[in-house]
Amino acid sequence: MSSRGAGLYGRYVTDDADRTPAVRASDADREAVVARLQTALTEGRIDVDEFGERVAAAYAAVTTADLAGPVADLPGPAPAAAPAAAPAPVVGGRAPERVTSFFGDVVVQGGTALPQAIATVFGDIRLDLRGLRTSADRVELGLGAVFGDVEVVVDEGVEAELQGWTVFGDKRTELAPVPRAPGTPLVVVRARTLFGDLRLRSLAPGEPTSRWRARLERWHRGHLPPPPR
Repeated sequence: MSSRGAGLYGRYVTDDADRTPAVRASDADREAVVARLQTALTEGRIDVDEFGERVAAAYAAVTTADLAGPVADLPGPAPAAAPAAAPAPVVGGRAPERVTSFFGDVVVQGGTALPQAIATVFGDIRLDLRGLRTSADRVELGLGAVFGDVEVVVDEGVEAELQGWTVFGDKRTELAPVPRAPGTPLVVVRARTLFGDLRLRSLAPGEPTSRWRARLERWHRGHLPPPPR
């Protein structure tokens, strides 16, 4: 069966045999599009309103052709880099290169493998890198949050840098004034937040990350009565 006629831009011929059947989109396909939209939002290519509309369209997509619309005017995923000598793995195994979260926090504790990039929307990113073990001289992290905070904690004596910007938020670096510990890597944090804070600080091993809890513990250590004889 075929149809022939004059289209808007000239003659057209449509044969059923030439039609490409629609392919149903999977959840993984939708999440990949949302991840691209999150990257575009943190890069400033689209605003918050556009992001919400496009995410809604992506989750409502039925076919893979429907998923092309929300990202049609955005650059495609970066090409894979040529394989290089991998650094010594961090204790804890291998982590994914990129982690994304929508309406949720991303929490990573030291001693586990670290993803190279983390992005959240309506969620916080909290990395506690105390106890990090690696033979690499430099550890680089790319972090982005929209309507969320980014906080990175390193051991005292670890040299660290906070690069990036925040819109409608604060940016703070609070590192202990102690010499760099031998054998520790330089931690470079490249972060961006929209409606959120950026914070890089150092803490002693075992010290709580919550400031109020740390003060409470110090108060107990200094003010609790001595044990009975």
